[in-house]
Amino acid sequence: MLSAGTPAATVRPSLLLLNYEFPPLGGGAGRGTYNLARELARKGYEVDVLTSKAEGQAACEQIEGFTVHRVKSWRKGVHDCGFRGAITFLVFAVPTFLRLTRSKNYIVLHYYFGLPTGMLQWLPGHHRKIPYIVSLRGSDVPGYDTFNTPLQFFHRLLLPVTRSIWNNAGKVVALSETLKDTALEAVPGVDIAVIANGIESEQFYNSNNRTGDSGPVQLICVSRLIERKGIQHLLRALQVMQHPVHLTIAGEGNYQQQLVDLAAEYDVADKVTFYGYCPREELVDLYSASDIFVLPTMAESFGLVFIEAMACGLPIIGTRVGGVPDIVLEDNGILVEPNDYLAVRRAIDVLAGDPQRRKTMGDACRRRVTKHYSWLSVAQKYEQCYAMAAGYTLPAVVNKQVQTEAQIAR
Repeated sequence: MLSAGTPAATVRPSLLLLNYEFPPLGGGAGRGTYNLARELARKGYEVDVLTSKAEGQAACEQIEGFTVHRVKSWRKGVHDCGFRGAITFLVFAVPTFLRLTRSKNYIVLHYYFGLPTGMLQWLPGHHRKIPYIVSLRGSDVPGYDTFNTPLQFFHRLLLPVTRSIWNNAGKVVALSETLKDTALEAVPGVDIAVIANGIESEQFYNSNNRTGDSGPVQLICVSRLIERKGIQHLLRALQVMQHPVHLTIAGEGNYQQQLVDLAAEYDVADKVTFYGYCPREELVDLYSASDIFVLPTMAESFGLVFIEAMACGLPIIGTRVGGVPDIVLEDNGILVEPNDYLAVRRAIDVLAGDPQRRKTMGDACRRRVTKHYSWLSVAQKYEQCYAMAAGYTLPAVVNKQVQTEAQIAR
């Protein structure tokens, strides 16, 4: 709640969160928007979310105490927006955005992604008087995804737009220190805070213990199937292994057929299951049936799937890119250089041959997630950003609906 000096009109302060992705569309940014909106609603805020509409979804819906407003977006797929999806979201969002910002007394607008979402701020209208913050997620940062040539071209073309959106924001927030550094290379001098994603650790909990199971060691990779996730290097790593392993790949994307073809080319198809799209409520079962999480990504702003797997007590094999080293330390996983399939193979062999080390690392993962990545903590940090942007003073907030750390850790 706001302090006693806050104007009466904002006794129950209103916030508008904007993101062109929201579950089931997109990945970690969509989940982040959902969970932040839920926590803010629990803390007493009136929260609206403006996002894209998936097939069969209502244009307006109440979810867990907040309101979701959905508009059309001609995306490539559930996990693949594409330029067309981004542009059409902006076009279809304009009427709803202008109506909401005229009719509601928002204290802050919160844009997920400077581009494309933050471009709505450029429209003429009442919203120009409302302070806003921007959450940088990776693909909206120039220089982040160097493997996507068309994206880098558009970033160079739109750099003045990016610079304007960031410089005029009440606060800019990055997912990791590495993403912050990348952002500052593109637009020096911006005041950027770092707030990581959270995780529903009470939901992502692995009650199984596979360390004593016979049969192949079970590897799990959960990811959008796009080239920069580096799954091609993981498939190549499976060619010659010291220990029997089986890999389950959960996800879909425009690189899927190439990965299927590579599995056949590398003669590892019998070691790989392409699971396809996995609803979030079923992910825990996949993690619980696994021994090691592996994702040799070549670019990653944060990596929500890493902390999902960690919450389920899985040791991690990742790469030294982006925000991954902020999550995976020596006690809870193994990091390798990107594009190095031999290093991936060695890391898998080390953990596959040492069940006790897997368990020790998995326990460390669970402790780290419980301590550092609760959504309540994320919401409180964003609350301070809102206060700075809007010029209000916020007292400490106690959320009575959140379970104790002991309950979450079980």
